[in-house]
Amino acid sequence: MAGEFEELNDCYQDLFEKVIELQEKYPPPMIAGSMVAQALRIYKTTLNDDEFKCMIEAIAESQSKIEPFDQPTLQ
Repeated sequence: MAGEFEELNDCYQDLFEKVIELQEKYPPPMIAGSMVAQALRIYKTTLNDDEFKCMIEAIAESQSKIEPFDQPTLQ
């Protein structure tokens, strides 16, 4: 289990670094929309219909738990 968590964290960090790089070229909403579209395509490809439906429902139900990134403020 610890190995899976480390691999998940590594994947998250790699993707995060790529997002930071992309922000030099594209606006954040464009990046986010592209990421969501790609994620949904991956889920649709790898999950059966019931699993995909459950994933979409889980995403929708978690909307109140999603926190924004901390952004620096001008003082």
